[in-house]
Amino acid sequence: MTLLRLLLAAGAATTVAAFAQPNSGDAFAADPRADLAREAALNLDSKALYMEHCASCHGESGDGKGNEELERPARSFLLGGYSYGNTQKAVRRSVIHGIPGTPMPAFGATLGTDEINAVADYVISLGPPGTIVQPGESVLVVEDRPLVVKGMMPAYEQGAFREPRSLIVGFPNGTTFQFRAEDSRLLTVRQGEFLDRRDWGGRGGSELQPLGTLTWKASRESRDFTEFMDADSGQGLRRKVKRTEIKGDDVWIHFDLLDQDGTRVGGGQEFLSFLMVDDVPVPMRAILGSGEGRGIALREVAGEKAGANGAINATITPDGMVACVLDDAPNMRIYLHAPAWTPSLSLAFSASLEKKD
Repeated sequence: MTLLRLLLAAGAATTVAAFAQPNSGDAFAADPRADLAREAALNLDSKALYMEHCASCHGESGDGKGNEELERPARSFLLGGYSYGNTQKAVRRSVIHGIPGTPMPAFGATLGTDEINAVADYVISLGPPGTIVQPGESVLVVEDRPLVVKGMMPAYEQGAFREPRSLIVGFPNGTTFQFRAEDSRLLTVRQGEFLDRRDWGGRGGSELQPLGTLTWKASRESRDFTEFMDADSGQGLRRKVKRTEIKGDDVWIHFDLLDQDGTRVGGGQEFLSFLMVDDVPVPMRAILGSGEGRGIALREVAGEKAGANGAINATITPDGMVACVLDDAPNMRIYLHAPAWTPSLSLAFSASLEKKD
C-alpha cells in the first residue's frame, strides 16, 4: 500500500490510548565492560563492528576525529555523557534509529540485534567508568514505540506564552513534536531526551519540562496559518485535535475541521513519521483533510518554489521546511523537515510513495 492510500484509509482506524507512564530506568549493569564477555561468547567482535561501522566518523579511539567530512563534529565517546543516557538501551536506540538533524545514520536495517548490542556496549566501554546516567522517576523515556503526552508546556521563545494544552509526541530516535491541541498547529521540534513530567508533583498545575534541544520553531506567520479553507468562501477552517493513535512506528493525529462559527464541516489526519534520506531520518508530516457536505481546499503555502518532480510540487517555506503537494491528492500536504529540496531528498520521497506496505 502506498503512503497516499494509507492516508486515505486512515479514517477507519481504531483509537489507541497513548499516554505515557513513568519509567524507572534501565536495568543494565553499571559497568558495560562486563557485557563484552557475553558478546565474545556469541562470537561477536565488538571492536571490529565498531571499526567497520562507526570509526570513520567517531574515530578509531572514539575521540570524534574520524576521516569523514561532516557538517558538524562527531561525538567523542571518550568523554561520556551521551544524548539519551549512558545505558545500552539508550545508545542502541541511536544506533537503530539514527539521530535526525545530524549526520548520524540509522543501522536498524543493516545490523542484527546482537550486533547492535555489541556496538552499543563497545561504545559505552570507550567512555570513563562510573558515568552511567539513569533517568529519574519523573523523566519519561521513549523506548521502542512513540509516546503521546498531554500537558502544559513552557514558553519556547521570549515573549511567547506557555501552552496550557499541548500535545507532545516523542519518537525512539529522540525527535519530539509539540502541537497546540486547540488548533493542532505544530509549535516546536526538539532533539534529545523527551520530558521531565514535573506536573505529577503539582497535580497537573506544573509545566512539563522538555529535555531535548530546540531544533525548529514555528514563526508567527505559520502559527497564524490555517491549512484548509472553505472552497466557496475562502475562509480559513480551524483544526482541533480529536484523538491520537499510535500505529507501529508512526503516530496519527485525528482532527475536526471547524468553520468561523465553530461548526464542524469536515475532518482529517496528520501523519507523523520519518523519511530515510541516505540512511539519515528526516521528520515527515502529512496532513490530509476532507469536507462533509462542503468543499474544502488547501491554502497556498508561502515560500520559494523548488520545482516539480513528476507529480510532486515542492515549496521551501520561510520556516525552513519542504512543503509538497501531489497532483493526485489535492487535499494533502506533506512537510519534510529539511532546509532544501535536494536530489537525495527528492529521490527518497518519490520512492516512499511507491513503497509497498
